[in-house]
Amino acid sequence: RSSGINAEYGLSKQDANNWLIIQLACSSIILLSLNKPTIAVGIASLGLVAVYPKMKLLTDYPQVVLGFTFNMGAIMGYSAYTGNILAVTPLALYSAGICWTMVYDTVYAHQDKLDDIKVGVRSTALRFGDQTKPILSRFVNGFGWSLFIAGVAAGMGPTYYLATFVSSCMLMRGLQLVDLDRPHSCWEFFVMNKNIGLLIWLGAIIGNFL
Repeated sequence: RSSGINAEYGLSKQDANNWLIIQLACSSIILLSLNKPTIAVGIASLGLVAVYPKMKLLTDYPQVVLGFTFNMGAIMGYSAYTGNILAVTPLALYSAGICWTMVYDTVYAHQDKLDDIKVGVRSTALRFGDQTKPILSRFVNGFGWSLFIAGVAAGMGPTYYLATFVSSCMLMRGLQLVDLDRPHSCWEFFVMNKNIGLLIWLGAIIGNFL
């Protein structure tokens, strides 16, 4: 997919490598300005970043690795602010993020399942098959409960709980309606998740006061 993106935007491989170096340099500057626990977590997370691309060839569960990798910011953000890593709030948020990633990225993978079979790419979409919706429903429940636990631990106000409840309902309803055999339907579900993220963010901000 990356080569297709490069071709579409007229980027050479060298252009992509140069941009990667710039991003890594900027990220390193930001990371090294933070406290020691956050730096340690950030460096440790690089291992997950490095192995994730290979997981699509080595396991049926690359979405699990993506969840662990992509949501590390929940722990790093809390650690940067408090210096504490092993607290209920960041771990619950991390759990919620992993569950959420499992849902949206498994549905996303259903877009490419026929091509993935041909080229040998593995995914939870292929692993779960016809049981995708029942299995992902459990992850939606885990997503909702994890957000609830995070809110209780952080002492959030009622607005937060309303926002996270609605977001969980949106995710579950979207999962019920998506047609996993129609790539466009899977894409629409995937894009819909930006609204869920926005709702959670607004609920967290306002929930500090209301």
